[in-house]
Amino acid sequence: MSFLIRRNLPLAWAGWYDSFDRAIENPVKRPWVHLGDGTVADINSSHELHIPQNFGTVNGGGESYEFQPFTPNWGLEYEVWFPVEGLAAQSLAVYFTDSWSKIGGTFLNCVGIRLMHAPAIGGDVIQYVEFENVMTVTGTPFQWSSPVGYFGNSITLKLWIENDEWVQVWLNNIYVGSKMISPAFKLGPGRRCVRFLNGALCDAWIRWIDHYDRTSSLPPKTVWSSLFYDDFNRTDGAAGNGWTQIGTDAAIQSNSWSTTGTTDGSRGLIRDTAVTSGKVRIEATVGGNLGPNGNADSGLVLCSNAAGTQGLSANIFSNKVYLSRFSTALSSNPPTFSDFDSVTSGVTVSSGDVLAFSVHDGIAWLEKNGTPFLYAGNVHAVVPASNTYAGLRVERASSSNSNSWNDVRIYSGV
Repeated sequence: MSFLIRRNLPLAWAGWYDSFDRAIENPVKRPWVHLGDGTVADINSSHELHIPQNFGTVNGGGESYEFQPFTPNWGLEYEVWFPVEGLAAQSLAVYFTDSWSKIGGTFLNCVGIRLMHAPAIGGDVIQYVEFENVMTVTGTPFQWSSPVGYFGNSITLKLWIENDEWVQVWLNNIYVGSKMISPAFKLGPGRRCVRFLNGALCDAWIRWIDHYDRTSSLPPKTVWSSLFYDDFNRTDGAAGNGWTQIGTDAAIQSNSWSTTGTTDGSRGLIRDTAVTSGKVRIEATVGGNLGPNGNADSGLVLCSNAAGTQGLSANIFSNKVYLSRFSTALSSNPPTFSDFDSVTSGVTVSSGDVLAFSVHDGIAWLEKNGTPFLYAGNVHAVVPASNTYAGLRVERASSSNSNSWNDVRIYSGV
């Protein structure tokens, strides 16, 4: 079963749902096609896509579906019986790659999510993997513990992809985590098709699959209402104007809030928003007195407590950014940060750029000049939405100064 809403790209939406509720197919027929080595799958009398094991594959053989979503925001869900056990590392992977129907498809720079059974590295885990090709892993897989064991349980995996560059993962309706896709592996038109590889010693039985376009996880910008604005255009010195400074050696200089002096350390500037819903946004212009560099980071702060010892922070160097939570004072040297995710290549932050850090319904994201490019999910699992303070951070580290902030605006959301 499939749907198509509008035929004129880029407004077209599409979705495909396969319950395998049809006569036995042995081997499986199109739109499913077997690629590479291994035994071809079949649709059995129980209306399941039966994928034989291919533990010894040499070229990533498995089943692939022809169709794919049209837009950068899309999802994949499927239910599978995967009775994997034993001491060997085994997996059932779904790749996002070219359609088998594409002439000259390369199946390169694939993104994959693996249900991995690996007693030596944590038991049953879910792995995010980037593949140069369907057999060559780039870097170290990123993984989360599975909330349920695979053997003896029906498994439902749900993946939401945002802007072809951010993956959120649920297993059996339990949120597992999220991961940014590296720039070289970013998905896009023609690279959203599914391909399965059963690299296990047992067979797998997929009961249904749903692959669809969806609305963005981020709200429209119309949800935001301005609460406060400060351009720091006043006499050099303390910020005043209702701000609370956390730490010393920071002040207004040249109409921007800036680190001062020669002492290494972090300094915060926060104020009460009275927003207890966790729907809050801060925008600020980089630079003024000092431009960014790669040795000391600045930050945008949301959902902080009044003491400035717990909250969320978007940390900015000149060439890399992080979404993090902090769990010690903003005046620490440095604060204790735990990163949700980062972008450490292909990004440049310069004086004059407007950065916006937002939180809405537990999703946090960072924008540069109006374009989102870094995301994190389920942030209120570690920082309460009821923390009402927001603001800025600057730093001096290894005798280098972070950028100043030339102005700032705080918003509440609905």
